[in-house]
Amino acid sequence: MNQQHHDECSRIRAAIDRLLAGQPPRSNGSLTATALAVEADVHRMALQKRHCDLKEGFYARVRSETHQTPEVEKRLRHEVTRLKAALKQ
Repeated sequence: MNQQHHDECSRIRAAIDRLLAGQPPRSNGSLTATALAVEADVHRMALQKRHCDLKEGFYARVRSETHQTPEVEKRLRHEVTRLKAALKQ
């Protein structure tokens, strides 16, 4: 693991803690991958590609600590419901 990767991981972990504590100085505080990327000062695609384990860990903590369903999961569930209704027609 190179130094840049290690630094990004550290920033992401710190950003996760800040977001879940409700103390985001850089982002809007929403519990999304986009807000996490802004809060950690990493490109959103870096979070999606290189640090998907941290992103998934973030969503797991959102579910367990806040008892909320992550926004991305809500959108996907809505889309599945919409598509199932379309198939019935």
